[in-house]
Formats: sequence, structure tokens, C-alpha cells
Amino acid sequence: MAYSLDNEEANRKDMKKKIIGTGILLCFIMNSYAQGGDRKAYIETYRDLAVQEMDRSGIPASIKLAQGILESGAGASTLSKKANNHFGIKCGSKWTGDTYYHKDDDYDRQGNLIKSCFRKYKSVRESYIAHTDFLMRGQRYAFLFNYPKTDYKNWAKGLKKAGYATNPRYADLLINIIKDYELHKFDKMTSEILVYQPETPTPGSTQPEKITERRQTINNQAKVIVVAQGDTYAQLSEIFNIPMKRLLKYNDLTAEQPLQSGDFVYTQPKRKKYRYKKDFHIVKTDDNMYTLSQKYGIKLKHIYKRNRMQQGTEPALGERIYLRKKAKHAPNLRAIGSTPAAPVTVPKPSRPNKPPTQRPPLPDDLPASTQIHIVQSGDTLYAIAQKYSMTVNELKQLNGLTSNIISIGQELKVKR
Repeated sequence: MAYSLDNEEANRKDMKKKIIGTGILLCFIMNSYAQGGDRKAYIETYRDLAVQEMDRSGIPASIKLAQGILESGAGASTLSKKANNHFGIKCGSKWTGDTYYHKDDDYDRQGNLIKSCFRKYKSVRESYIAHTDFLMRGQRYAFLFNYPKTDYKNWAKGLKKAGYATNPRYADLLINIIKDYELHKFDKMTSEILVYQPETPTPGSTQPEKITERRQTINNQAKVIVVAQGDTYAQLSEIFNIPMKRLLKYNDLTAEQPLQSGDFVYTQPKRKKYRYKKDFHIVKTDDNMYTLSQKYGIKLKHIYKRNRMQQGTEPALGERIYLRKKAKHAPNLRAIGSTPAAPVTVPKPSRPNKPPTQRPPLPDDLPASTQIHIVQSGDTLYAIAQKYSMTVNELKQLNGLTSNIISIGQELKVKR
């Protein structure tokens, strides 16, 4: 009898262990499923933003998304919810923005875990843009930009090597996320193409409305639409469901202002200053304060104020227009009613048979195999190097660059 009781007790214990084990396994499976669902939702939400930032910088969209998933717990972490910080970027000595304190991996002299200072952002978009700038401006990450944007494995290993995270498995974790969710497919995409097709055809029309496409990108950390031929503000207001009054305010103008193919139309407010490393712009023939405001994504009233100018006045040809800091004095102005950018003191000569604008000759000290590339909106060092069959390192060495930051209008030496 004793043996039977002992045996029965042992069976009960075995059954209890099996039930507990099954429960743990089910919890693990459910948690994994939930995590997968959260990650898929995260990817769907932020994939276009990751592609836009890749176009701007050359950082693989797959890496951006994988880091966001890992660092923010797919947007579920306290830091991401309270501070919109999706990449775990700490304050650092030069940070002057909002902060959020959170326990992470900092200890005091007695070995006690203390709260770390993290950067706090107004939006997730701002966090994504700041993460791009953090990598582009950090000297220890400069070597990463020698890798193609499709080489996510070397990017992942390079981030670990550069000390982005202390976890020894950081690179493997990123690579596994990219493989599991096939994030590498986003590395072959370009800026988001926004497509609009009316639900119903125009009344009285026998033909359905033509599908329209617009390219969306980022300029000076503000979202813009690249204008297509024939666009008007009324059409863009309807297509993107932005009130006309707000759209015009974002772009500092009235509905009568004509649009040309390739123009920028901002769909969110421009900035108070230029946020990249270009301090000033030299006024060229066709420049005016409005076109410079649109080109650099700076609010018109602020670019006037930054240069100590009265609104409505225009700078003379060759003057400096400051983009980041405030000018010590106002620039020389062109005469009221004069042709664009004509200096006050020198009348613009008439040229009835003006030849097409040509690129100035190369300096004498440049080898015959060298030419000049003028940086356009959307250009990156990687894209330019690819265009001229160069490596990023060759391009940087040829131009004496110490970082990966370039500005619109900047002249770069390239190989023919």
C-alpha cells in the first residue's frame, strides 16, 4: 500500500510538472506571437519614414527599422512612449533639447544603478531624423557609409564595432530581425511614391480619373511633395487632404503663386533655421528670398530676420544669406523693381542673345579626369559615388571631407 501511495504521489507530481511546462510553453508561444504582431505593425507604420531617411543618408532602411524595433521594443518601451525616443540615444554633453531620465546602464561611484539622461523628441519622426543625424555626424560611425545600403550585415556588425550598444550579440540580433521580417527588401526602395485615385469619376465624364503620383521626401527635416507638371495648390490640397489655408501657410504664399515641375511643396511647417552644416548661401542670378526659403526649408520670416532684412527686400548678387546663425549686418540690397538679384550699384546689362548657361571651367589644378558635381536635393555621398563609379572614401579624399554631410548647391570634385 505504501508503494502504491508513493507511486500515486509521484504521478501527481509528474502531471503537475507537465501542466506547468505546457503553460510556460503556451505563454512563450503567445508572447512570441504577440511580439511578432507588434513588430509587423511597427514595420508597417514606420517603413516609409525609414526609406526616406535612407534616401537622405544612405543608412539602410532595414537597419533603421531593426534598430527601432530592438531599441524601442517595437514602440512599446517606456522610453519610446514617454520620450518618442526609438533608438535609445542618450543626451550627451552637447544636447540642449528636452530630456527624459530613465534607468538603463549608468552607475554611481558606489555601484548603484542611477537614472540615465535620454533625449526627448516631439514626435517619432523627429526621433528617426535625429538618429540619422547622430550617425552621420558621429566620427566613429563614418566608416559605415563606405558600405552599400544593401549590405545590412556589415552595417549591423559595424554598429556593434563602433560601440552603439554594449550587448555582445547586438549585430546578431539586428541581422535576425532583418531576416525574420525580410526588412532587406526595403533597402532596394526609393522615397515613398504617394498615389491618388479618386473614388468616383468627374461628373459627366465617360473616362475614369487618371491616377496621379507624387514623390514625397524630406528637406531640412520637413516633409515635402515634389511637384508634378500642371499641379496647383488646390489640387494638392484635395489630393493630400490638407486644408488649403494650412498648405499655403506652410509654403509662405498665396494660391495665385504658380507651381513648376520639381518645386517643393511643404506638407508640414518649415524650420526656423537650416539644420545641416552649411552656414550661408551666396546669392546667384535667379535667387530671391522666397526661393531660398523653399530651397533650404526655412520659414520666410525667419530667413529675413536671421539676415537683418525687412520683408519684401531682396539681396544683391554675390551677397551672403545666412542659414544657421544671425548675420552681423544686413546684406547689400538690390534696387526695388530691378531684375532678380541685380546689385544696387551696378545695373544689369541687357543681353538679347544670352547663350545657354554653361558650367564654369575646371580650375587649372584639377586633373583632366576630374569634373564637378553640384549637390542636388536627395543626393548622398553614397549615391554620388555610385554615379561616378567611385567609393565613398575616394570621393571624401578628393574633396577633403571629414564627415558624410553634404549640402544642396555644394560643389564636389568627381572622376569622369
